[in-house]
Amino acid sequence: MNQCPACGEEIIAEFIERYDKYTLNRCPACDVIFSNPMENPGAEWYERSERYAVGKILPVHSWHHKQFLNNREFYGRRLLDIGCGTGIFLNKAREKGYEVWGIDFDKEAVRIAKERYRLNNVYVMDVESLFENFSQDRFDIISFFEVLEHLDNSIQFIRQIKNILKPRGYVAISVPNRERTLETMGDGDYPPNHLTRWNRYCLSAFLEQNGFKIVRCVVKKMDAEEVAGYLKAKIRFGIGKGLVMRGIEADKPEDIQRAATLMSCKDLIFKGLTLPLIPILSVLSLEGTGLYVLARLK
Repeated sequence: MNQCPACGEEIIAEFIERYDKYTLNRCPACDVIFSNPMENPGAEWYERSERYAVGKILPVHSWHHKQFLNNREFYGRRLLDIGCGTGIFLNKAREKGYEVWGIDFDKEAVRIAKERYRLNNVYVMDVESLFENFSQDRFDIISFFEVLEHLDNSIQFIRQIKNILKPRGYVAISVPNRERTLETMGDGDYPPNHLTRWNRYCLSAFLEQNGFKIVRCVVKKMDAEEVAGYLKAKIRFGIGKGLVMRGIEADKPEDIQRAATLMSCKDLIFKGLTLPLIPILSVLSLEGTGLYVLARLK
């Protein structure tokens, strides 16, 4: 018997596949897919991961950020972003009129957020410390984009979120959509990086079970950019990754910068190749990687 990390039920999990020392299993009660063991690798693992190093140099407004920022509705004043990274979302949310706060356990990302965007209320902090240090604070909205799938205790996390959220406050969430048409993430969707996998149904059920009402749920449509990402993931020569790893190990940011430039050029090439697909994909209803939910505390 296992205890599901999303619904808390004692279950006989359905085996999906094995990856390294982990197994992936599906909960028959709530349909979430989870890792066994559920072990978050900690801040140092992410700080030294080539997956996240380039993102500190190339700021990108992600699809899930736009889902929130392009919404004309205003959901209060005080906004906390968990896993704020280099602060690109917080900077835009501040421009929209929010009083912004953020935490991330990557100290280099927080340094960049402070220096690049002059964000004062951003802190190097893990999730556990968040609830200790912000126990007396209340926020109108709490966002955690691409965070939930990394956590090893989803239930405890969402219950603690409620303790620092104002009555009828909001959460804005994104996770990778496990029902995406193309596999663009490779081993990045496996533990220890991702510990859970979600679709629109089990994510909505998870929030409703924990006292939230779904306001908006959006699945990204597959587009030419996702096709470009798929091709880029499949056609890899390892040059950029090698530069990033060398930069991390030797503490040479110039190597990471060169890798970022190389990857940007590769992005442009593949985006150009997929431009003819735009009219075709626009009439198809194929699911992409993004899954965004806005929910209100009941």
